[in-house]
Amino acid sequence: MTLLAFALAACAAGGAGVAERPEGTRAPIDHIIVLFLENRTFDHLFGTYPGADGLEGYSGRQTDRSGVAYAALPPPVGRDGKPDARFPPDLPNAPFPLQKYVAPFDLTNNPIHRFYHMQRQYGAGADGVPMGKWVAEGTSGGTSMGYFDRYASPAQWRLADEFVLLDHWFQGIHGGSFANHFYLISGSLAQYPEAPAKERAVGVGQDGRVEKDGEVDPEGWVVNNLDPPYPPQRVEQILRTPQTAPTIADRLDAAGISWAWYATGWGGGADAVKRGLVPHHNPFQYVKRIMETPEGRAHVRDASEFTRALREGGLPAVAFVKPHAKDNAHASSSTVGAGDRWIAEMVRAVMTSRYWPRVAIVITYDEGGGWFDHVRPPVVDRFGLGTRVPTLIVSPYAKRGLVGHGEYDHASVLKLIEWRFGLEPLTDRDRRAAAPLEAFDFTQAPRAPVGLP
Repeated sequence: MTLLAFALAACAAGGAGVAERPEGTRAPIDHIIVLFLENRTFDHLFGTYPGADGLEGYSGRQTDRSGVAYAALPPPVGRDGKPDARFPPDLPNAPFPLQKYVAPFDLTNNPIHRFYHMQRQYGAGADGVPMGKWVAEGTSGGTSMGYFDRYASPAQWRLADEFVLLDHWFQGIHGGSFANHFYLISGSLAQYPEAPAKERAVGVGQDGRVEKDGEVDPEGWVVNNLDPPYPPQRVEQILRTPQTAPTIADRLDAAGISWAWYATGWGGGADAVKRGLVPHHNPFQYVKRIMETPEGRAHVRDASEFTRALREGGLPAVAFVKPHAKDNAHASSSTVGAGDRWIAEMVRAVMTSRYWPRVAIVITYDEGGGWFDHVRPPVVDRFGLGTRVPTLIVSPYAKRGLVGHGEYDHASVLKLIEWRFGLEPLTDRDRRAAAPLEAFDFTQAPRAPVGLP
């Protein structure tokens, strides 16, 4: 297949489905890099971006748990659990510009983002508009209704201007970090059939109602955070069963395709957590084949090795990169500004490397972090999809200034890897997912790097 024929097939396929895929193994892309940040929704960062499905599409009001609309948003709660004095006590019952009160590098409360809570937040308000229980089923008062604009994320908005912003990319699983990290590499959830009773949810009903919350659902699927069975670990709640389900590592290794998971702090040994590693953000640390063999562990590397590979050579075909806890944008421990700065540093390093002419970068967030988003996620099964998250595609073959509206989720990362390298899917989720091919134009000459703030 010629490059022109390949490109025409790619344009015809768009991004809407899995049928009629162009032949990915001939794509002029040798490296796929995934920058995986933390806990921000699409509306929270891009709700005012021109041409995107943003906050202009929301006219609803938040209600209390009984369905009565708030006259004003409940007072935003600070990191100490008390009303945050930076905010007025009478914020209107609507999304509001957070930067009027909080600068991009200022810390905020960490909104709740658990599996069952998140489903309850999607409920309709008194006016019947979905996503009306975000505040009532949260723990941060009105804080979670706040949003930022270009001022807080200048690098990401610049990348959206020059490359591709996808406005219907959803986290794969309702809730928090671990489930979505493990889903990113497996298209499924971790299993813990022997989970103790204290960690199991009880009395699960419809729309996220439970008698007792837990880290593990009644059938043994891990839906919230547990630390890995292999050290280093940070908390006492540990998933004691090493995972043996296939991951994208199995597909890549079988095909002889190089890959690495770069985790900040991993090289610190016993001090890894102090150096910025968050164990439940490190999904291969749960996988038996990876952690119990030298060749498997060699694929998990410190994030400093990623930038070294860009400078000196040796970048694998597939690279997942996880920032330091202080730079990952997670509320309370990091900030929007820190995450944006880290993205700029990583993308700039790729653009100035030998690899830029044949690379595709996916920049996304593991989950919404409890921040408001107005788009009700599609229902594909009882685990998701979850909240909409910001996603950018940066590549010398990316279209210029496109806001793509195709439906994607974190299994679309798997799909893109599988498409490019001719790999079989892992589960029904990645089999059905769409690769974000609408983002690319392979008829164009490779784009030059752009300047970033």
